[in-house]
Amino acid sequence: MKRIYTADSIAMAWHMRNVLEQHDIYAQVKNEGLSSIAGETPITEILPEVWVKPLYAKRAEQIVKEIINSEELENESWICKSCGEDSLGIFDICWNCQTADN
Repeated sequence: MKRIYTADSIAMAWHMRNVLEQHDIYAQVKNEGLSSIAGETPITEILPEVWVKPLYAKRAEQIVKEIINSEELENESWICKSCGEDSLGIFDICWNCQTADN
């Protein structure tokens, strides 16, 4: 097995695993139960990881990269054309004036 992704949270590790399995790539989440030893063990040693068979590693890494890149684009902020306020990319409506992002 080869590690292809280290997540910041268990939820994100499972999300990546589920996406990979939708692409017919068997994946395992490791270290999901180690958060209870945080502080005693370096954080880099207990973060959840996604592992796949070496045969599928290259394709799995591409899929993970695509997901990360698309999430970064979604989170870019935008300026409301109506009131000029800065809003996070995850929102389609301005938090200040409730105008839709066009």
